[in-house]
Amino acid sequence: MTEGQEIIKPKKVRDSNMELLRLVAMFLVLVVHANFRALPVPGMTHVHNNPSSAFLMFMTEAFSIYAVNLFVLLSGWYGIRFKAKRLGELIFQVLFFGLFAIGVCAIFAPEELQTDVLSRLFILGQNDYWFVKAYIALYLLSPVLNAYIEKASARQFGWLLIGFFAFQFLFGWVYESTRWLVAGYSLPSFIGLYLLARYMRLHPIKLWKLNRWCDLAIYLAIVAFLTITMFVIKQHGGRGGALYFYICPLVILGAMHLLLFFSKFSFHSRVINWLALSAFGAYLTQSSSFIGGRFYDDILLNWFNNEPRCEFILYSSLLVIGVFFGSILIDKVRILLWNLMTTLWSRCSLAH
Repeated sequence: MTEGQEIIKPKKVRDSNMELLRLVAMFLVLVVHANFRALPVPGMTHVHNNPSSAFLMFMTEAFSIYAVNLFVLLSGWYGIRFKAKRLGELIFQVLFFGLFAIGVCAIFAPEELQTDVLSRLFILGQNDYWFVKAYIALYLLSPVLNAYIEKASARQFGWLLIGFFAFQFLFGWVYESTRWLVAGYSLPSFIGLYLLARYMRLHPIKLWKLNRWCDLAIYLAIVAFLTITMFVIKQHGGRGGALYFYICPLVILGAMHLLLFFSKFSFHSRVINWLALSAFGAYLTQSSSFIGGRFYDDILLNWFNNEPRCEFILYSSLLVIGVFFGSILIDKVRILLWNLMTTLWSRCSLAH
């Protein structure tokens, strides 16, 4: 290099294998919400009268219940690096999709805008984007968590995880006696998953080094176990709902091995990375308090009650795929607006 020549740092390229997992996780969010959020959980009568339908529903839940855990584990795998600009972009993304949903309601369902519009737009209600609020809190706490991770030895870190998950297992899952764990819909659960993924990445042990097909086999074995066990429990009139909690040990273990399976591939795809950049938009569309119920849950429930099974599966699959890719395309508009805003802000700052 000659004197005075500028050093150009290579642009960081995202790992497409893990970006594909991000897409899978967001797609599974839509699937799991299309199942036991939109549709009634099969009870004993359903299992006895239509066992194949009930079994398929339990299997769908068992395949997709790892979605939220996967998304948080991905954040822990790479580690969150707190940046005010990134936090601002996340908040802008939430507001953008909120305004988009309001626009849809204004055209197709104006009655949805009669109450609590501003509260729902700014996610102030108890049920408004619970994931967003828990993730923002995790993001804000990430510098503290990262400071501990950097200082702790592998032994200290390991014992912390054992203590946390033992507490969560006993008081959150077995006895459900700790309300602030709420089946995994909570900040403490996100913290545990974040720390777990950081430990997996920084302190590899034999369990993490299995052949990737072993990881996939473990995930599939957990899917099969959850499906069959839930079917049998419901067949005898039991509840069994805790098997599909995010804090269920098997759900956490399944998410871990699905993460490890994808981590053991290595490839680059501009298309995958481009799609994954906007994957979160799928959740923001489908879980919107303005349109999620009316244009997703209600439609699926209507098809479930009135269409033959094959048609229901076809229609619901098309809806899930359409919402997924449609949301990604909508988010590309959001990215253009955000880039325009930040460019204008930078120019104004330089001018002053």
